[in-house]
Amino acid sequence: MIVFIMREELKHLLEKWKDLRQLTLDLLSELPEENLSFSVGKNMGTIGKQYRHIGDVQICYNEAIKTGKVDFGKYRRDYSVETSKMKLLEFLEEVNMEMLKLIEEKEDVKIDWFGEKLNLEEHLNSLIEHEILHHGELVVYIRVLDLKFPESWGMWGL
Repeated sequence: MIVFIMREELKHLLEKWKDLRQLTLDLLSELPEENLSFSVGKNMGTIGKQYRHIGDVQICYNEAIKTGKVDFGKYRRDYSVETSKMKLLEFLEEVNMEMLKLIEEKEDVKIDWFGEKLNLEEHLNSLIEHEILHHGELVVYIRVLDLKFPESWGMWGL
């Protein structure tokens, strides 16, 4: 029998990640589907693109866990998901489940980040920072559309 014992720092980061990703999913779940095509301006992309990009970047993070080397050219870029809440939710769940499985398998991986070796915690912290960046962008979209934030977003909806 194999027993998986996770490092405390990694365990803490994964709890933070799961809460953060849940906010991402909650906001998407509450968003009217017709607003997926909304953009706040030139070079900002649509809300659907923002969500697709979040998943595409996570694919790159997943690949880095597999290969030990980060490469942000490994996007899936399946633009068809951008116009469907259901497809976006499924996509984000799929890439997240893959990442969580990879973490269990490769907890001790070192990842080459353009010449610097990062441990899994550092790698995940970077992913968390990326998701937070997109939360900030999504706040702008939701406020411009004058939509209500989900309850889980607490102070953002006040």
